[in-house]
Amino acid sequence: MFLVFLAALTAPSEPPPAIRVGTYSYPRYDRKVALGPLARMIARISGRPAQILLLDTPDALADAMCNGDVDVAMTNLGAFVKIRECPKVSAVAVLDTPAPVLERYRGVLLSRRDVGVADLMELKTRAGGLRYSEVLPGSTSGALVQADALRSIGAHAAPFMARRHAGTHEAVLEDLLAGRADVGALAEEPWHKLQADNPAGAARLALLWRSAPLPPGPVVCRASAIVDCDAIRSELLGPAGAEAAAALSLGWTETAGATRFQAFDPARYDLFKAQ
Repeated sequence: MFLVFLAALTAPSEPPPAIRVGTYSYPRYDRKVALGPLARMIARISGRPAQILLLDTPDALADAMCNGDVDVAMTNLGAFVKIRECPKVSAVAVLDTPAPVLERYRGVLLSRRDVGVADLMELKTRAGGLRYSEVLPGSTSGALVQADALRSIGAHAAPFMARRHAGTHEAVLEDLLAGRADVGALAEEPWHKLQADNPAGAARLALLWRSAPLPPGPVVCRASAIVDCDAIRSELLGPAGAEAAAALSLGWTETAGATRFQAFDPARYDLFKAQ
């Protein structure tokens, strides 16, 4: 009995469970690096290790957050509108992105000029014979706002003859220019870049629709016995949040140039609803 007791005293203790810090992957950015300072900050204030998780898509990130498989996440708008309805999950802070960057963060619908689609209403009537390219499931500016625009006129992305996920905004443009798609959903910035870098290629495409400016997704937190969301919020909004803000700003087009966090304003997001 004494030996059993002694063995129990000398046996190595189980390491504390890690706090899981997540987002979704995107080929253009190394988001594991972007999350690094945030994860280190959370580890420091919690006294626990932090584990970085990269999900495949914004939709997968939203599901993981709602299911309790991620504790803290950097979202995009598309993921956040789904996460917002989940119990125990709250937005703690959002990057204070420069106004010119926010103004440029929009979604567009483009078509090849040789397809001959003049506007959204004509797109609605001809969708069954057209091929549609969008970025990836849950992409705000490259899938969701365009789907909402189509729904507003009684259409839907599903009735297109073919629908593909290109993976990046630039790949959607490539699908259009290569003739693999007739209509494309993407962010406005790559469209402007194509106009500047390849005017001849851009002239082959027509703008059908352009969204209003879109807010970036906030950092969200799932409260639990090991995750103190109030402490994380306080740290992000204070001077110590600057390092995390600078790193995250480099991982998303819509947050470029941010150097700090600001308080989350729910009213800014009330127009955007989960589909």
